[in-house]
Amino acid sequence: MRTLLWILFLLTPAILFGQNNDLQNMANLASKYYQNKEFGKAAELYEQLYTSTKSEGYFNIYFDCLLGIPDYDKAEKAIKKGLRGNSADSYWYVQWGFLKKAQGQIPESAKMYEKAISSLSGNPTEYPNLANQFLNRREYEYAEKVYIKARSTQNPAIYNYELARIYYYMRNYDRMLNEYMEWMKQKESNLEIVKSNLQSVLSMDNDGDISKQLKNYVLKRIQQEPTQLIYNRLLIWLFIQDKNFIAATRQAIALDKRTETEDANVFDLANVSASNKYYDDAAKAYDYLIGKGKNAEYYNLAYQQKMQMNYDRFIDNGILDAVRAKDLQNQFTKTFATLGISVKTTALQIEYAHLLAFYLGQPAEAIRILTDGLGMAGVNVQEISALKAELSDVYVYSGDLWEAVISYSQVIESNKANPLGDDVKFKKAKLGYYMGNFKWAKAQLDALRASTSKLIANDAMDLSLFISENLEDDSLATPLRIFARADLHLFRNNFTEALAALDSVSTIYPDNSLIDDVDFRKAGIFQKQGKYEEASALLNSIVKDHSWEMLADDALFQLATIYEDKLNRKAEAKELFKKMLTDYPGSIYVVDARTEYRKMEEAESKTETPVFQEKK
Repeated sequence: MRTLLWILFLLTPAILFGQNNDLQNMANLASKYYQNKEFGKAAELYEQLYTSTKSEGYFNIYFDCLLGIPDYDKAEKAIKKGLRGNSADSYWYVQWGFLKKAQGQIPESAKMYEKAISSLSGNPTEYPNLANQFLNRREYEYAEKVYIKARSTQNPAIYNYELARIYYYMRNYDRMLNEYMEWMKQKESNLEIVKSNLQSVLSMDNDGDISKQLKNYVLKRIQQEPTQLIYNRLLIWLFIQDKNFIAATRQAIALDKRTETEDANVFDLANVSASNKYYDDAAKAYDYLIGKGKNAEYYNLAYQQKMQMNYDRFIDNGILDAVRAKDLQNQFTKTFATLGISVKTTALQIEYAHLLAFYLGQPAEAIRILTDGLGMAGVNVQEISALKAELSDVYVYSGDLWEAVISYSQVIESNKANPLGDDVKFKKAKLGYYMGNFKWAKAQLDALRASTSKLIANDAMDLSLFISENLEDDSLATPLRIFARADLHLFRNNFTEALAALDSVSTIYPDNSLIDDVDFRKAGIFQKQGKYEEASALLNSIVKDHSWEMLADDALFQLATIYEDKLNRKAEAKELFKKMLTDYPGSIYVVDARTEYRKMEEAESKTETPVFQEKK
């Protein structure tokens, strides 16, 4: 007897494992049938699975299979069987109500749903369980009733978050926001969760109506409860989502004047505004923080970031303007006089050196600043690499090409597995191209195709293909050498010399394959000179006469952008963005072109005056 018991003890795990394995196989097969809409076969298996496990999950799918067949009688029998001995179990009444609704018996369905709610006892856990059952059946009004009943029997301040989600499904945004705002009052950290959930709401806001509704509701609540400052923070966030940075900045500053605790939020808002290129709004926020005086916590940071923003704005303008460059130099001088020159301003020192060399023609002074930066106390490895990378660029500008090769190589050696290393490898390969060492440059570019940076990998591939195509046409590569020399002049912002070299390619080699590239480069120079009509004429010729070339989609997108942003030829721009979608569906510009096209479509369809200011 003992031996038999021992054998059974040893065999039990194996038997159970075999049973579990059989159930899993059955569940996999049932799921396959269900996904293929073979509801009859799936129902047989799910019925067995439910009988073996008593799992509500299996019953839900079994029940759905019966409705899919449909076999309403069997579904009702299954529900009644579940109710035997469980007459107080609200779960079964929800299924019964859903069955009646599927049969078109709406009053009977409502009775069953109400019976499910009335069967609730005083157990707090029953309420969310029943509400979830209704949510699973998309019966949002009844899920709402469950939580409202919970409030009346337990606590009127509970289930704000759950009700907010229900009102979201019901598209009742005022009531949704009311629940969220009550929830935020309970714990301020809930604001971050609310923001995340509101992103889902705003993602559906194609015409801006939802955003307007939300802001109006928050403003009303601010007027009703002016001491609840968390409402102001939510309003600021809503303005940011609309890119209405002027309103967000105004609100943030007003809030700080009331509390004197919002410096960090004002600073973050300034940075977000700057990164979105709303420079005037960012400047207002930075100036507010700077105006608090040198002893204020964010004085130095705001001063530094404002200088960085002014530099970015200058570069983003895209036009070589000596007067603006000189003004920016004066701003740098004032900034360094205020903040000092130290490792904390390393990034600004690098930008300043770039300005001096490439925009003011002072490479010697740029080299001095960068060299001094390398000798600063406390400078770390990353900062040394960044300083050397810029120093290498300045060597290229000043004509010390071999010195640049050595300096680039040092940066690469110290940054073998990071983005800066790949960026400098690309610059070194381009330097080989500038110097006419095309085969070596191509080998370096081909190696960079595996770069972790998609942008560098794409740029490397484009230049490699460009070299390959144009070396095939001329083994001596004379036109390509002239073109590369033009690119070197362009890198140095020497536009007169670059245009002369490009014109010589067109004049001496009029049938060369580089002609469309010449026009494209010249168009880029004209844009930097603010000559948009001349640039658009060249780009238009590429689009019309070289539509099969690699540069065609680049030219098309640039032309559309010039028409939209610089020449106010909106209708033509819209047609060009549409042409990008139809003629070049594989282009890297398709996503941006689609975005711009839709934006212009929406602008045309709107008859009302925009609520918020446009981007400056």
